Amino acid sequence: MSAQPEIWRVSTVEGVFETDLETLKQWIAEGCVLPTDKVSKGSLNWIDAGRAPMLKAAFAGDFTPQPPPQVAPEPANDWQAPPPFEDSSTAEPDNGWVRQDTYRSHEDFAEPSTTCHNHPEAPAYYICRMCAATWCQACAQLVSGKIPLCPSCGDLCKLYSDLTTKAAQTEYQSSGFGFADFGTAIRYPLQHKAALIGGALIYGLLLLAGLRGTLVAWMIMFGCISHVISQVAWGRLNRSFMPDFSAFSMWDDLVMPIFLGVGITIVTWGPIIALVLALFFGVFKGPELPTRVAGHGAVAESSGPTGDDLAVLTDPNADPKKLEEATKKLDQLRPGHQIAQEAERSKSENEPGAALQMLLPYLGAGLLLMVLLLMGLVWALFYYPMALTVAGYTQSFVSVVNPLVGLDTIRRMGSTYFKAFGMVLIIQIVAGIVSVIVALITSPFNLPFVGNLPANFINGTTTFYFNLVIACLLGLSLYKCADRLGINVD
Repeated sequence: MSAQPEIWRVSTVEGVFETDLETLKQWIAEGCVLPTDKVSKGSLNWIDAGRAPMLKAAFAGDFTPQPPPQVAPEPANDWQAPPPFEDSSTAEPDNGWVRQDTYRSHEDFAEPSTTCHNHPEAPAYYICRMCAATWCQACAQLVSGKIPLCPSCGDLCKLYSDLTTKAAQTEYQSSGFGFADFGTAIRYPLQHKAALIGGALIYGLLLLAGLRGTLVAWMIMFGCISHVISQVAWGRLNRSFMPDFSAFSMWDDLVMPIFLGVGITIVTWGPIIALVLALFFGVFKGPELPTRVAGHGAVAESSGPTGDDLAVLTDPNADPKKLEEATKKLDQLRPGHQIAQEAERSKSENEPGAALQMLLPYLGAGLLLMVLLLMGLVWALFYYPMALTVAGYTQSFVSVVNPLVGLDTIRRMGSTYFKAFGMVLIIQIVAGIVSVIVALITSPFNLPFVGNLPANFINGTTTFYFNLVIACLLGLSLYKCADRLGINVD
């Protein structure tokens, strides 16, 4: 008596299935199971299929599928499944059916039947992947209670609904990238309202928790962006944009998003960061900073009242102008006046354009610096969407920081990337306008030392949504170019 094969469970976008190891490897070789799908051996815990040691050879392409077994037809209920071409006199030479010793994939058949081969009145539920015969639920032979086999040729059957869904996805993928995808991306986060509201609130609150909270928020954002890009690039628009934390991995769910975010920052804003550091260390010489910057309350430090000023203050017949000047110098020594100065400076630093005002004195360093800064800014704006794209579908820090990978991807995507870039630019402009409006409305809440907390929170929640829209746009652009990029879509 032969030993029972080990039962593996696999969870894909189509559902949860049970099968044996060899059949699972065959599904992997055919692209039906992806490395990110979950598998479980027996009663063990669920893990990513790409992490299972026994499946790595199949994902690496070292597995050769076995030929389909020859299974004799078995009676079901009171009828006997007739073999193909039972009556050769009525068979057409090329009518879409093949003999049992010849195997063809169902993709070779232009229009498979929509009804069962043995019960024309019953709709098709299964379709054989080799002979393309369609069967109802009663006709398919089930192995281990769940794996359907074709009664005619003995090969595996697939759900007929999967075939129609695949046909619709193929038509959608070949339709080209356009404004219809822009609308799809806008609606995508709204399909998972609970995750959107929860994620936006968490992200907005973390931005108010100082540097550590900002780092955690940054990690969550890049984790969601990379997850959305990879899932949508595979055609999984119905998946949630929140990563699956049920099988938490310190490396994949914590460390990798941080590395990807750092890599994106390096490859996009790296040139500008290098120029600022060059200014700081004196590679570019600019004029000395003035003691006062107009509109920002940066007043030069006063040396305080002198002896003559004190004499004026004690002289009842002193000149009123000198008395006023001496009084101002004396007021500057009071703690309340110094705190007020610091509060005004803190408030001015939070105003829009404060960073630009700080850089204005350095613009006199020369025309070369201005040209380099402009080129760095153009590069950051143009390459940022591609940096996100590379991070999403490669999940590799080395690929992210290598601009040649992104430039080659742009070359292969062609006009699709420039369409996606234009749409991303529109989203960023809208996000900027929303941010300015929120800042103006909540300006009365701009407090010294802490800034505008309501504006920071509201902008954080809206930024979360806009970044999900951008991630979906980039994922759709990859999905429409999957054949040129070698991406195995569902």
